[in-house]
Amino acid sequence: MSFAPGHISLTFAIHNHVDPLKMGSTGLGIVLPKGVYCSIVDDNNEGERNTIIIENKIVEDPVVLRAIELLGYGNKGLSVYLRRDLPIGAGFGISGASALAACLELDKNLKNCTVASHQAEIEYKTGLGDVVAISSALDKGDFPLVVERMTPGSNGETDTYAVDSKLVVCVSGLGRNTSDIISNPEWSEIINAVSSNLNNTEYDIRSVIKAGRIFTEKSGLINENLAEILDEIPLGAVSSIAHLGTSIVAVSDNVDELSACLEKYGKILIF
Repeated sequence: MSFAPGHISLTFAIHNHVDPLKMGSTGLGIVLPKGVYCSIVDDNNEGERNTIIIENKIVEDPVVLRAIELLGYGNKGLSVYLRRDLPIGAGFGISGASALAACLELDKNLKNCTVASHQAEIEYKTGLGDVVAISSALDKGDFPLVVERMTPGSNGETDTYAVDSKLVVCVSGLGRNTSDIISNPEWSEIINAVSSNLNNTEYDIRSVIKAGRIFTEKSGLINENLAEILDEIPLGAVSSIAHLGTSIVAVSDNVDELSACLEKYGKILIF
């Protein structure tokens, strides 16, 4: 069984390119200990379509199917079983994590799997930099982990930093469609303008989340419900949004107080 962790994107800039392997994002994020587990059964049905199974139900997941096709396992009659410990669409990079976990079950070469999963996400507009961030954390073998994506693309340069205090994550809302944002030229222009003016020189978890909050507010990637939740955060805590989703990530010296404040808005996870 293979595993790929989830990823919270705090800040990002969009880098478009005709080559999907060179397209991607730069920015800051946090790779989490929870994510996606995958097991694959070969039913010896060569030529038949691969199937994705979650909680004993066949589901459509074109990103996973495309990623394993790019690895050379398309239409092999494979049964791909996924267990997602974090919801898709809530800002945890689970689409990319699912593709990467499936690829790693078929090919233990992390670089090959990263390239295939990244290209699949780019083609289906479900993410830009999640796969690269997740891959860098897997290579490091440690999470939670702050990851800075310094150059875009499947072979983008990254740097990692330890998380120095407990994270509180509130799985909130119904999620949002990533492609609606990253495919919109007007959103891209706003996001890139804001990102270019961020100058993060500190990589402790409070500073990174604070940078995410500034990015969120200046880019306008926030709705009234999320603004209300952030306004309720106790004094002394730092919080931001998991992009492009509707969940909240926060840190505080008083984890119990912070958790109690957020639990009325969604499921609480502490890492």
